[in-house]
Amino acid sequence: MKRFIKRWLGFLMIVLMSLGLPIQAIAQGQLDKDFILRQLAKAQREIEDFTADLIQEKRISLLKKNIISHGVIELKRPNRVLIELFDPDPSLMVVDGDSLWLYFKRERVAQRYNVGNNPMLKRYLMILDNPFKGEWGELTSIRKEGDFAVLEVIPGEVEAIFSKITFWVSTQDWLIRKLALYEKSGDFTVLSYENIRVNTGIPDSHFKVDLPADVEILQPTQP
Repeated sequence: MKRFIKRWLGFLMIVLMSLGLPIQAIAQGQLDKDFILRQLAKAQREIEDFTADLIQEKRISLLKKNIISHGVIELKRPNRVLIELFDPDPSLMVVDGDSLWLYFKRERVAQRYNVGNNPMLKRYLMILDNPFKGEWGELTSIRKEGDFAVLEVIPGEVEAIFSKITFWVSTQDWLIRKLALYEKSGDFTVLSYENIRVNTGIPDSHFKVDLPADVEILQPTQP
């Protein structure tokens, strides 16, 4: 269970950071880099809420086949997030501003974290409010790939659970459509956003957790 919790929290951090991409610049390709980052920053500043269908593909070295999951993601500034995966292991993560809930439906267990008591979680939730404050990684390259600008980032500090992160940004609307997370173990996860909707007025009630009566709520542990 703790392994799943660590994966969820790492996933949350990258999703929140990808909303703003507060990354260090590179020296090469100055004109292209500046133009792309300006367009990306402008698009992200205009987002108040974000909804998309989610496809997650995980490659785990011990398994012969990749694990493909489908779900949905909703974000609302300044501090609300919902990510639900439907298959093959149904699970739900919700941040309602004060708490982070993880609910593993098959195991019928849930866990609640107090955001205020966890500096790491609080730090990353602040990215939703001001995504361009601070830096969390070094942008090492930008390349063109069809209608996408592909950015490769080497994370630093706490985010170093990942050795590299690659972002595919649409040059049509400057929204992130896909990201790949490479772990030091050699495993990787690819997240794709489809049917993106922006600023639809998501109500706060979407981020309320209603657990079935028979769900066991575990005591919090360090993520």
